[in-house]
Amino acid sequence: MKTIITRLRIERINRGWTQEYVADELGISKTSVHDIEKGKQLPSYKVLVKLENLFNLSHRELLAAVDEKPFSPTN
Repeated sequence: MKTIITRLRIERINRGWTQEYVADELGISKTSVHDIEKGKQLPSYKVLVKLENLFNLSHRELLAAVDEKPFSPTN
């Protein structure tokens, strides 16, 4: 799960989004976003789907290690 924690924080920061903005978009508390990013809380499946939509990432991309290349059918 460390992969998703790192991915979420990096994706959020790269977009210039605050934890509060992400929380509002996901319909969860800012504390929950903070706790997910720190690994204190795991996102529910429903929140994972919302994260995929918010960040415009596939399930596979969201769970991929940050230093891995994004999945493509040719790799």
